[in-house]
Amino acid sequence: MIKWLKPGHKPIGGEAHLHDEAAMRAIEKQMLNAIHKEIYGKWYFIKTTSGKYAVAASFVLLCCSIALGLKLSLKSKINFVTVAAANGHINIVDLPDGSKVWLNSGCTIRYPDRFDKTREIQLINGEAFFDIKHDEKSPFIVHYGSLHARVLGTAFNIKYFKKLSDVRVTVTRGLVEVGKNRESFGVLAHDNEVSYDQLSNQHTIRKVDSRKIAAWITNEVNLYDVSFAELMLRLENIYNVHITYDHAKLNALPTTIHFSNNDNLQQVLEIIKTIHRVNYTINGKEVLLEKTHNK
Repeated sequence: MIKWLKPGHKPIGGEAHLHDEAAMRAIEKQMLNAIHKEIYGKWYFIKTTSGKYAVAASFVLLCCSIALGLKLSLKSKINFVTVAAANGHINIVDLPDGSKVWLNSGCTIRYPDRFDKTREIQLINGEAFFDIKHDEKSPFIVHYGSLHARVLGTAFNIKYFKKLSDVRVTVTRGLVEVGKNRESFGVLAHDNEVSYDQLSNQHTIRKVDSRKIAAWITNEVNLYDVSFAELMLRLENIYNVHITYDHAKLNALPTTIHFSNNDNLQQVLEIIKTIHRVNYTINGKEVLLEKTHNK
């Protein structure tokens, strides 16, 4: 603090000092030192206090950032749900956006418990029918193997079995874009079906009766020009049995067949016996098929 001299007060040593140049310089130096001390002392206080406030503010901001980060992390955490239809049963799944998926016997899908900007799910194995709620801002994408089907809102059927090379997408309403990775096979309209061979990496598009193909959701089975291997896989899933047969002789046989899930296994085998001339033996959950020698 600066100490000022009061009026009438004489400096120490009397007036003689005022005529002493050395003394005047000494007094001037003392006054300058006092002024510097006062100024820099206050600045030190301000600087120190400001530093403390700056540290405190930084700490508060850090805490807020951590809290916000945790909140966003918890908010962005997505859980995935896996649903499967047991052999002999058809399941209906309600997706987070209000869309519905029918799972045929032996089918498995995986989807998030909530959708983000895009609605994406995975068909792991089997056959599923999709009735998708329309949303122009959020496309719906089904991934199956290396392929995908992309829609905004429509209804379609996907058949994808890991054991089979033939993969099919059939459109029953609206438009569906089908492709592999960045390659597009085209946009399919109502009653169009794309068939993709996973072995040859080739695809074909044809006109079909989509209503009949998707009729399995009401327990009606309509298979058009499918392999014998697929037919047997379907029977195993629907009737929960294991079928043994000569794959080398029968697998490649094309089959077109209609039956109902309400028909018993023996009734269906009788139809197959007529078409392909095979004999069958049913022993509980085991079925044996043998090709007859008669043409």
